[in-house]
Amino acid sequence: MAYGLRNKIGHSFLTSAHQGYVEDGMRPNTLSAFYLAALRGADMIETDARGSLDGIMMVCHDPVVRGFDAAGCPVEYEIAKTPSDVLKSVIIAKDAYGNQYMPTLEQALSLCWRTGMLINIDLKNGAVFAETAAKMVLASGMRGRCIYATNAAGADTVNRIIALDPDARFIDTPANYTREKLRSVPEYPRRCFAYTADFSPENIARIRESGCMLAAISLTRETVRQAMPWHPEMLEYPHTSDFLAITEDILDADIFPAAQ
Repeated sequence: MAYGLRNKIGHSFLTSAHQGYVEDGMRPNTLSAFYLAALRGADMIETDARGSLDGIMMVCHDPVVRGFDAAGCPVEYEIAKTPSDVLKSVIIAKDAYGNQYMPTLEQALSLCWRTGMLINIDLKNGAVFAETAAKMVLASGMRGRCIYATNAAGADTVNRIIALDPDARFIDTPANYTREKLRSVPEYPRRCFAYTADFSPENIARIRESGCMLAAISLTRETVRQAMPWHPEMLEYPHTSDFLAITEDILDADIFPAAQ
């Protein structure tokens, strides 16, 4: 896939929108935030997935979802202890696109399939629902377009996902993705990203020595300038960042440097 062709200026790295992109009145991790990320030219969205009481994967960063019911009364549910039908009825925001209900992972995958984006699924339950997520990725037509955040679930979980989704890729911390820990993962250097917001030479050298690709996260207009000299394979921005404008600024600065 020619990453970057969605954007006004093509580039060699993946641009990821953490929990989508939000404007006034919007909330992250909603279908409208994901859709707006696509409109703004994101190559990929990052999102969070948790299993409900009946095993349906819901999109939510926290273990508890807070919002409103149809009557406008505040509600709060622990996701792991609540049936999906109840969770899907929670209104977590109202924005220009209407009421935003708590999304399912299936809905997020469908949106990415329709808009051409990739998806980074943060498996908040670690290994527990990893294979469930992989099966959903295949069923949604997103094979080869998913990066799984494994949250220290280990190489066994990675390999179980690969058995279902052979083109899967993965992301975790540099401490969890070392040569030693990934030695059983086939072709791991082309599959695995190590993510960091620490752009010190020592930390970057450790990631490169591991064989993993570099994912620079939590980027701002300032920190992206620290990341770019290391040629990261992925740039991830908070959901409030105008990531496309920042990317274009950086590319312009690299191509047309100021006079010395």
